Amino acid sequence: MSPESFHFTVTLPGDDRLVGVVRDLCAHAVGYAKMPEAAGASFCARVTDAVVQAVAGRPDVPCALVFDCAGGELRVTVAGQTISQPLVA
Repeated sequence: MSPESFHFTVTLPGDDRLVGVVRDLCAHAVGYAKMPEAAGASFCARVTDAVVQAVAGRPDVPCALVFDCAGGELRVTVAGQTISQPLVA
């Protein structure tokens, strides 16, 4: 595992109270990957929006998130939807 190459999966309950946790986790991944601040903020906003949509009205359905950084790009897959951002703006 390095800032340029990492992969991890997190599964959360479908609880909209955990959206802040996802936002913080995304911010940590962005910082670890050394993504520029503005690009990282935009990326985390898109990931957060995807999580909000994934858990809306589905409290009993787990929400899987896959964080993957490789090839100069950070990708987060939220309930089957992939959001990606190059590490260099």
